[in-house]
Amino acid sequence: MKKYILIAISIVVSQMHALSQGRIAEIWTEPAVFMADEAVSWYFDVTGTALDGEEEGVYLWSWFPTEPDAGNWSNPSAFAALTQVEGNVWRMDMVPTDYYGVEASTITAFYGLLKNLDGSKVTDAFAPDSDPPNDIKLYDLSTIKGSALIDYYPKEFTADRPFSILVNAGNTWSKCETTAVQGDLANASNVHMHSGVNFWDIEVQNSPENLDKTLLTGLGDKVYRIDLTLNDYYSLPEDYEVENINMVFADETWAYMGKDVACADFLILAPDVPEIIPPELSFLPQKISKKDILVITRTNNEPNVTSLEYTITAGDIIISGEFEGNSAKMMAYIDLVTPLKDVSDLEKINVVIKDNNDRTITDMDINLIQLNN
Repeated sequence: MKKYILIAISIVVSQMHALSQGRIAEIWTEPAVFMADEAVSWYFDVTGTALDGEEEGVYLWSWFPTEPDAGNWSNPSAFAALTQVEGNVWRMDMVPTDYYGVEASTITAFYGLLKNLDGSKVTDAFAPDSDPPNDIKLYDLSTIKGSALIDYYPKEFTADRPFSILVNAGNTWSKCETTAVQGDLANASNVHMHSGVNFWDIEVQNSPENLDKTLLTGLGDKVYRIDLTLNDYYSLPEDYEVENINMVFADETWAYMGKDVACADFLILAPDVPEIIPPELSFLPQKISKKDILVITRTNNEPNVTSLEYTITAGDIIISGEFEGNSAKMMAYIDLVTPLKDVSDLEKINVVIKDNNDRTITDMDINLIQLNN
C-alpha cells in the first residue's frame, strides 16, 4: 500500500507545475491525538515554503484516505480552505470521517499538501513516513485497552503545544492504604485529573472550583482523555521549564481514585529528562512489636521534598516527630518501647507520613506481633 501511495504522490506532484515547494516547518493538531470521527484542528506553519507570506488563501489538497476535492486543482472548493491563525500559521478544522466521506475504520493515515488558490505554489507533501514525520496522529484505542494504565501524545511534547493524556480507569489502583484494589475508578460516573508539574511545584487540583477544567472525556471501555496545553493549563511563568508532570485521577468527590500499579502518583517525564529513580519507603524490622525500635527510611525523595514528619497512632497514644537526612535518604528512629510499655491488647498502629508540602506519603496500619510477656 505504501508503495502505491508514494507513486500516487509523485504523479500528482509532477502534474502541478508549481513554482516551488518546501517542507512545512511544523504540523500539530488540537487535540494532540484524536479518533477519526472526532472534531480536530490541524495547524500548519508554512514558514520557509512557497506559501510563506501568502495573502490570498491556503488550501488543503489531500489524496488519502480519499481525494475530497478531486478535479478542482485550479479552483478549490470552499471546504478545502484553511483559516489563517496568525502570520504563516494556518488551521484546518474537520471531522475526518465527514471530510473524507468514509467510515472511521477505513481511515488509517493522512496524505496531502498545501497550495495557493490556483495551485501555482505548493508545499512538499506531508505523510506519516515523511521526513520529519507529520504530527497528525490518529489514536488506536487498542494500545490502552490492554494492560496499559496511561498514555500520552505527542511523546516529544513541549509546553506551548497541545498535549493529550489518556488513562485506563479499569487498570488503575486505589485503596492503597489497606488492601489495594484494581479498577475501582472505573465505577465512577466521572473522572478528573489532580495534577502538577515538577513534582507538584505548580498544581491544578481536583477541587470544586476546577471541576470543568480537570474533567476528562470518556472514550468508552473505561478509557478517558484530557486535552490541554501545559503553559495555559498550569498558568506557567514565562521561561518555566517543565521536567515532569505528576497526576492522580479521581472522581469529583474523591470517593473513587486511581494511581499507578505501585499505588504511587503517575509521572510523565519531559523529553530528554533522565529517568528518575522512584522514591522507596521501607520499615525495619518488617515485623514489629510494641517493644521494638521502628526504623522508617525513605530514599530518592523528590527534589521539592525537604523534610518528612511522622504521626503514629497507637490506641490513645500519639507519637510524632521528624525524619533526619536529606532528599537522597531520610530516616526516622521511633522508640515504641517507652510510650507503649503500659499499653495492653494493642493489635496495630497507624502510621501517617507527610512531606513539607503537606502531601501524604503514606497512611497505613501495621499489625503488631503479640508477645507473651
